[in-house]
Amino acid sequence: MSHSIHFLSVFRNGTRWSILIFLPVISLSCNDLNINIYLYYIMLHTIANSDHHYAIYTLGFYIVFSAYYIVDSLLLKISPKYLALDNEKRTYVVSNIIKSLLLGSITPIAGTILYQTMHLDQWNNNLIKNIGILYAIPDGVSLALVNKMHMTTKIHHIIVCIFNMISIHNNYEEESIVRCMVIYACFSCFAFIVNLLLGVRFLHDNKKIGIFMARASMYIYVLCCLVNWAWHGKYIHTLVDKCNGGYCHITIPAYCGMIMMLAWDDIKLNHWLYKESKIECKKIKDQ
Repeated sequence: MSHSIHFLSVFRNGTRWSILIFLPVISLSCNDLNINIYLYYIMLHTIANSDHHYAIYTLGFYIVFSAYYIVDSLLLKISPKYLALDNEKRTYVVSNIIKSLLLGSITPIAGTILYQTMHLDQWNNNLIKNIGILYAIPDGVSLALVNKMHMTTKIHHIIVCIFNMISIHNNYEEESIVRCMVIYACFSCFAFIVNLLLGVRFLHDNKKIGIFMARASMYIYVLCCLVNWAWHGKYIHTLVDKCNGGYCHITIPAYCGMIMMLAWDDIKLNHWLYKESKIECKKIKDQ
């Protein structure tokens, strides 16, 4: 509780963006539900109204970058298993924990966007752009700090960063293929437990927790991917039917090519989650 009060006292008189980006770090040390609700309200109000997109991205990138060292220092003090890892594995653990916290914190807003866009056909430019910024920040920081990652994961991060730059300059009130990026990002937020699993699996030996997290991650991730891909197929088919020339003949195939690379990374991760749950089950049976 004392950490929460400290964070609030530091940033109450600062910029609204400071409170916005620091929410995952505050949540890590905050046990008071009322304060979390208060901070969430501030975050929702901020991203719904701010049009300072590059300021949010720049400050957010710096703070998430700094959070790596904060979380690393914390884990070194409290986790013997983390202490035994090499530097590259520690960076990987911290990267996934921070990403899971950030995606988890914006998941309710992502759900709101999905309802507004998919059901009501309402496209709030500032809200969508700023959520996209928050979604992309961990990927950009990972590219800067994580030395060893699978090529498909690296391509995934690069594409997300490119999509974010396109999103900032897009007008979502106009129908275009860029709208699909929003839906993909929002559904990905719901799978934040996957990143949590990828990080904390190195910090414990509890097989039952491992099985539960692997299976929960797989079920949630598969469901999000299937609904996401189904909506994509329907919406892209609609755009193709309406395309009478111009840029749509270039932008639609270009987007489909890049999104297929993201989908392939999703498929590989789902396959790994399936194998991981099987491995953990076998370990328990062999005991």
